[in-house]
Amino acid sequence: MANYHYYQRRIRRLVSQSPIQILSVCCLLFFAIRWVLQHNHDDDDGNRAPIARPVKKVEDPSIDWSKLYYAQYVTSAEYLCNALMVWSEIEDIGSRAQRIMLYPSSWDPNEIDDVSPSQDLTPIARLLQQAQKDYFVKLQPVDVLHQNGTKESTWADSYTKLLAFNLTSFDRVLALDSDSVVLQNLDDLFLLQKAPLAMPFVYWGEPTGWSFSSQMLLVTPSASSFASISSAIEKATPDDYDMDILNSLFRNHILRIPQRPYNLLSGEFRRKNHAHYLRSHPRPSSRNQKWDPDFVLAEAKFLHYSDWPIPKPWMRATKEVLNKYMPKCVQSEWFGASDCRDRAIWLKLYFDFAVRRQAVCGEGFELQSQELPPDSVYRHGKWFHPDEVG
Repeated sequence: MANYHYYQRRIRRLVSQSPIQILSVCCLLFFAIRWVLQHNHDDDDGNRAPIARPVKKVEDPSIDWSKLYYAQYVTSAEYLCNALMVWSEIEDIGSRAQRIMLYPSSWDPNEIDDVSPSQDLTPIARLLQQAQKDYFVKLQPVDVLHQNGTKESTWADSYTKLLAFNLTSFDRVLALDSDSVVLQNLDDLFLLQKAPLAMPFVYWGEPTGWSFSSQMLLVTPSASSFASISSAIEKATPDDYDMDILNSLFRNHILRIPQRPYNLLSGEFRRKNHAHYLRSHPRPSSRNQKWDPDFVLAEAKFLHYSDWPIPKPWMRATKEVLNKYMPKCVQSEWFGASDCRDRAIWLKLYFDFAVRRQAVCGEGFELQSQELPPDSVYRHGKWFHPDEVG
């Protein structure tokens, strides 16, 4: 007992010393900060909407899938091919929801190609009919909503996607940009909690004027919403894009679609820091994982090609651009070896797009640029013209 009191007095004496107290406070602060970082997963960030989650299982018999639609809009032959590729992916994967494609009313799905000696359909008519027959897509002619005076020709017709709000005979519409790949079934997105609009958050950089991106829109169509959108379009300036209109009109009413697993950007494989991508997931247990490019791609359901200054995947980048901007190999944790998985996956994404484009759309829809020939050679971490390697 005497020994117990002796050690008790020694401990009290140590604890009362200033260095020990300072060390104890530092330890407590360290563990407190670590706990906060581990448990702060953006859900409570006042500047961001809460992460949306499905409220039902897709197997629920009460769901009327005839009122739920995947939608795409097309305004050119190139984007029609892109859309057809997405429809083919949805068909291959399978879906319960219906499908609709908005196309310019000036197009004729039965137009004959006068130049063709065999009097075949024009490329546009052929792909429209292919969407209808092979992928069970409902075709809806519309008047294109063009953005006059815009400095970005790529987005000039992007207002057309806002016509999804006018599809009032449907309960919900999931509008997808066609410069994307559907990797897994997306039906559960239709079952998010009720809201006029759900969009992915701009996690990849500081937003300028808008916080949500429009490559994926889960829309609840309504006449009043579309009337507000139509009015906003009439008043829009050349620098007001579809994202600006949606972020302004539906501020504080947008559900946040988590990037994991619903919105992976191709450019993520070029980034050095993946913390912003990794920390958004409907399952809290998945948010503290380290970056693993193979795992990330395997879990992703939707990939959007966004890779500036790399061009969109139907444009073949020059070898100089590829060699400069392709993902860098990093040092592995094991024996100092190089880990080039980001680069391998990134290159394969573009290679697979080119192969699938040719298989789905056929002749006339090859990659547009011929600056890097299709038989180019990849050696020692760089692309080379075939003439350069003999």
